[in-house]
Amino acid sequence: MAYDGLRPYLQVLEQRGMLRWVDKEVDKDWEIGSVLRMIFRGMPEEKRYGIGFSNIKGFPGGRLVAGVVAASRDMIATAVGCEPTLSAIHERVIAGINNPIEPVMVETGPCKEIIIKGDDVDLNALPIPIWTADKDAGPYLTPLWVTRDPENGRRNIGIRRCQIKSRNTTGILFGAPDRGGAIHFEKYRRMGKNMPAAIFIGADPVQYLVAPSRYGPDELAVAGGIRGEAVEMVKCETIDLEVPASAEIVIEGEVLTNGSEPEGPFGEFTGYMAGGRDGPVFKVNCITHRKDPIMMGIISQFPPSESSMIKRALLEAGLKKHLTHDLNIPGISDVHALEAGGCTAALWISMKKMYPGHVDQAAFGTLGYMGMSYFKWIVVTDDDIDIEDSFMRDWVMCWRVRPDKDMRVITGTASVELDPSSLGPDDVVGAETSAKVIIDATRKWDYPDISLPPLDKMRAVADDWDSYGLPPLEDLKLPKGE
Repeated sequence: MAYDGLRPYLQVLEQRGMLRWVDKEVDKDWEIGSVLRMIFRGMPEEKRYGIGFSNIKGFPGGRLVAGVVAASRDMIATAVGCEPTLSAIHERVIAGINNPIEPVMVETGPCKEIIIKGDDVDLNALPIPIWTADKDAGPYLTPLWVTRDPENGRRNIGIRRCQIKSRNTTGILFGAPDRGGAIHFEKYRRMGKNMPAAIFIGADPVQYLVAPSRYGPDELAVAGGIRGEAVEMVKCETIDLEVPASAEIVIEGEVLTNGSEPEGPFGEFTGYMAGGRDGPVFKVNCITHRKDPIMMGIISQFPPSESSMIKRALLEAGLKKHLTHDLNIPGISDVHALEAGGCTAALWISMKKMYPGHVDQAAFGTLGYMGMSYFKWIVVTDDDIDIEDSFMRDWVMCWRVRPDKDMRVITGTASVELDPSSLGPDDVVGAETSAKVIIDATRKWDYPDISLPPLDKMRAVADDWDSYGLPPLEDLKLPKGE
């Protein structure tokens, strides 16, 4: 089903036990972030839920939700409307990529119910949290940004952190220079013009899921394809950009290109505080919002987090589609980005190796699609391995890799974004480079048989386990095949 904005989606989450409201008064500057962090640190994925706060100290009537897009696989499946399996999520996302539906323009929408311009603009009137108490540089939005390429008119949507600096200014971290928003900003900077930009907060969850996609098709058209229905858009009040009509809050303005200010630090998806460097300034000239708007945040910081789950849901699907459909590489079984690396630092690929260079083809095809600011570890293994099983990944590294022959290091290339190991204390921020390792963890010859009973016999025992009078099996993982 397609959700007409955030509110009907929240109703479905609440009905399914995936959203709970906290009525107790909470302090936005330490308590909200700490409560949400406990959900991700203290609960297994399948039991996580989003939280809504309806009693925020100093903001009568203000509401904020977080953890409502990607707290779990079940939640992502609810957002895109499919079965709660990774394969079903991938299929739905790939279908949206292959069959995009362009957004449609409408005259107005709920995001225009209240319009605030000029001197009346005040970001501090919104309940914007400090996510990592005592460590973040200040309150941060984790919203969706809209920019447009000044040369070809291509739109880009991205989730980018946004430090509140004053009533009408914020910071922005574009991330790696090969991302869409960063490319747009550099083009405007060379033209000597400020860059029009808009923030929207609280939208259909699919729009958040598509935001990290690689520079290329319009993310909102991909969102339409996943939803099976076009996203309705309205014109901004003060700039030549469009935003989803059903958004809770829209913030319009320009990213200034003639100067910079300190930005950060902020608790990032790497698990470290990141930033504390100079960055561009976003000057706000208009805020529009629904009546009684719901503030929304994406949980980043130490993994596991929404940030890593969102990347995994979209990027794995897009990469698999690219390798198998666009590049027509045979034998690709699965791809899996590790959540401990924020789904950005380490990638596993399982495949049926068929010819010399096949492993390199998959690895370099990945880097060509994702960009060199992704993945410093790429491990390619055989298709008999369940690469989602952490024990099997460890087993493969122990017994299918000869370090002196099977590991290739690419030096002097782009660093993974915000990787603290790439920037020493005396290095210049923004100039860091790093290395990548490609590991061929496939069998190079016929190996001995695996020392497990045949798969059919293990399955027969598992299916008849109750007859043995033994305690139930927990977390049973059978091999993929023999």
